[in-house]
Amino acid sequence: MTARTFALIGGVTACAAALSAAVVLSVDWSETALYDPARILLLGPREAFSAAQHSPRFGQVELALFLLTGISFVASGLFTWTNRPRDLAGPLFVLAGLVWLACGVRRSSEPALFTAGAVLTNIYLPVMIPVLLGFPSGRLHQAWERWYVRACWALAVFGVSAEWLFFDPRLVPAPHPSTSVNLLLIQHDPVLADRIQLAVGAMAFLLAVTAIVVVIRRWRSGTAAYRAGFAPIVLLATIAGVIILGLLATAVWSPGSLHAWSLNLRYIPLVLLPLAIAVGQVRYRMTRAAVSDAMVEIGAAPISSGFVEALRRALHDPSLALWTFDPERGGYVDDEGRLRELPRGTGHRVATILERDGAATAALVYDKQLQSEPELLAAVRGATELALDHEQLRTDLHTQLAEVRRSRERIVAAGDAERRRVERDLHDGAQQRLVAAALLLRRAQRTPDTETRGDLVTRGAAELDTALTELRELARGVFPPILAERGLTAALTALAERAPIPVRIHGTLIPRPPPGVELAAYFIAAEAVTNAAKHSGGTHIDIEVGIDDGAVRLVVADDGRGGARLGPGGGLSGLLDRAAALGGELEVDSPPGAGTTLTATLPLSPQDPT
Repeated sequence: MTARTFALIGGVTACAAALSAAVVLSVDWSETALYDPARILLLGPREAFSAAQHSPRFGQVELALFLLTGISFVASGLFTWTNRPRDLAGPLFVLAGLVWLACGVRRSSEPALFTAGAVLTNIYLPVMIPVLLGFPSGRLHQAWERWYVRACWALAVFGVSAEWLFFDPRLVPAPHPSTSVNLLLIQHDPVLADRIQLAVGAMAFLLAVTAIVVVIRRWRSGTAAYRAGFAPIVLLATIAGVIILGLLATAVWSPGSLHAWSLNLRYIPLVLLPLAIAVGQVRYRMTRAAVSDAMVEIGAAPISSGFVEALRRALHDPSLALWTFDPERGGYVDDEGRLRELPRGTGHRVATILERDGAATAALVYDKQLQSEPELLAAVRGATELALDHEQLRTDLHTQLAEVRRSRERIVAAGDAERRRVERDLHDGAQQRLVAAALLLRRAQRTPDTETRGDLVTRGAAELDTALTELRELARGVFPPILAERGLTAALTALAERAPIPVRIHGTLIPRPPPGVELAAYFIAAEAVTNAAKHSGGTHIDIEVGIDDGAVRLVVADDGRGGARLGPGGGLSGLLDRAAALGGELEVDSPPGAGTTLTATLPLSPQDPT
């Protein structure tokens, strides 16, 4: 908690404690005061004297219930205020609790305190009304709601005060006469006072019925997410409203029928109503925990099924959906692949777009009611982004595994092809030369003619020399000795000397790369030169080699016809596999008619390509 939060809690707690102490100290515990009908808490003069017909006695139990109700308002309001500081529900309930406690001074025999308590009797009601109408934030959005709250304030302040203007409780007959002094009294006029009280009671009845009807209609028309959060509040508010309506109706149409037990009923829903706010907050925290539990679904099921269902259960929003962005179609698609249009915010649903590296990847579509819980939405968004990243990683992993399998197949095929080439070159080249040399030497052994023998020996020696040259060339193709002896630059120079078209070498390698990197770079260059000489139709090739940012950078460019492609099954796929084996990259730029440029980047410290 921050220092500001501690100061807020401390200040409100001190105010509540001071008001509670003031109420306890102000109570007149004399027998006459305990039965005084004018001092009955939370009731107007007519309702109070109606209840006095059954001689209700104020006691410590009722005082405890009264203080508990006010404290529950303050405590739940503080809890809501500190957890959701942007909402008005918390401050409103704190204010309602403080006003509630303040009206307890009505039990005092001091005229000023009694009068103040009587005036404050119903002030807590218009303070709480915005919480019901503007659930869950407590903010009103419609004009009629503001006018309704103004009417409630006018009735609670001026209407209640007007009830006491012509009402002297000391002059009203009752089983236990009142001793309270009403400082608002202008003139005792029972007829006028009764008419004012009936008018105020009727208006209060209409306002209460309106609130109940609005709450029930919103409950019935609300979405699942709205009902899940509003359920505890609407239940207790409806019960409280029914009890208040019953008390008002009884006081108006059947004076003297109010019993002490029925008066105590008014405390039950009012004690529980603030706790309903706390229940909503606990539900909010449990929902966040449920979102965390939904993370378990990641990896156990595709994101389109298990994870989304877990979010729906956690948020009590069966309409929640996750649509992925399809770049080819330029829009968002649902689980069935249908193109969907994002809600515009005018209905019950809204959307949050999820991005990766500045590009849209998906949209989370949910009940508009959830916008009142930004922290919860942030948790849901974070969980969804993590799930999307996990899904992307899984897709990338499957793609890489498939590419590894294809690469292995290409490596095996290339190895088989290379073995067949070596066998063919040995059979068609050096082997034929050696067989021919052996035949010539055997003929030389059998011939008696010295001149013929010398010619056969000379021809056999020539065949042996040619076979030796071909074997050296074959060995150089398998692993050039100059590469191990003098490095990559020298090996590329030797490669250029043997190439059928001119090859120019640019750049140097300092320091010398590791042997595996040198060998990969050499074979990539050799294959690129061979392909260019056979297929490009170019007149020359440029090879540039150097070390840049911890990697060998090899560029082989020709001025041929272009059109080369780098892909599975292509002629350059083997070079891609060789570069990828070292954690490197291979790029080909070959526009038709503009030559081919092959760029290989090989890390000096070989890495895992995944």
